[in-house]
Amino acid sequence: MTESYFVTGATGFIGRRLTTRLIERGARVRCLVRSETRGRDLEALGAELVLGDLFSTDALARGVDQVDAVFHLAGLTRERARGEFQRVNCDGTRAVAEACRAANRVPTLVHVSSLACSGKAPRASREDDCERFGANRLLRETDVPRPLSPYGCSKREAELALQTFSDAVPITVVRPPYVFGEGDLVSAQLYAMAKRRGNFVVPGWLDRYYSFVYVDDLVEVLIASAARGERLTPNSLAPVDSTLACSGKGIYFASSPTPIRFSEFGRMVGRAFGREKMRVFKIPPMGVVGAGVWGELVKTLAKRVPSFDWNKSIEALRGPWICSSAKAREQLGVALEDKLEEQFAAAARWYEQEGLA
Repeated sequence: MTESYFVTGATGFIGRRLTTRLIERGARVRCLVRSETRGRDLEALGAELVLGDLFSTDALARGVDQVDAVFHLAGLTRERARGEFQRVNCDGTRAVAEACRAANRVPTLVHVSSLACSGKAPRASREDDCERFGANRLLRETDVPRPLSPYGCSKREAELALQTFSDAVPITVVRPPYVFGEGDLVSAQLYAMAKRRGNFVVPGWLDRYYSFVYVDDLVEVLIASAARGERLTPNSLAPVDSTLACSGKGIYFASSPTPIRFSEFGRMVGRAFGREKMRVFKIPPMGVVGAGVWGELVKTLAKRVPSFDWNKSIEALRGPWICSSAKAREQLGVALEDKLEEQFAAAARWYEQEGLA
């Protein structure tokens, strides 16, 4: 029997990759799109378009009808005005879960959250039997979320909202870190700077560790989560004792196993373009803050959403943003491997082919 899926956020970077992979595997896929124009390439692949948004009750009902699983990727990483994160990332997620609960045949719901929901990695204690990255250890699914930014808070609120549906809807949450790969327009400027000038920038004085995940690896984790992942419980995020630990059931981080410093990210990108030496510049914290303030002024005066704003400045100056993918590898059987060098190179080739670097 052919499997069927509904994808929100299908026109985004990750959503297009996921939709393509599902169709390649012979599945029937419906995609929630706000306009036919944006979804024409998906329709050409064989996807069925459902016109609407996260607050179109009828569109969501049509989307979830008789499907095996719903992949909820739609959301905001930047907001034009205060409150948009909460409305789209939290209230929109609640609307998708409500549509799943109301369906005649309740589908599995896979929700794409974010490492930002968890907050920065905790300091490693003497009792921790783990590898340390600086003074910190990798975040685990059993760490109670402690987000630092408005975006991260909205993602936590979305997960808390999903807990209230967990008795009626089988739900799995996947928290990716920095997602990269072919089709990612957000990172284009960094790649272009590395290729054309041999420069790379690090926000703040501290060269922090980051976890990364290649988009195709994330897609495999999402598909495996729908097929055989743990499911959320009403208490997955609740502290079970004074150590700020929770069960973390139904939650997975998805990342390359070993974090790298942000400067090493730049050096790997440089090597992908044949540059053995890269000039790495550290932007002073006040410069990062100033760029965040400038982004907010652009929103107010120019009425457009900049690539860097106050929310991004908070995340850039905190950290490290590192997580463990052990649970996903062990339970889902996805081969998340240390292949960042060749994966950054694959992305670099795409940027060159598209004239973006």
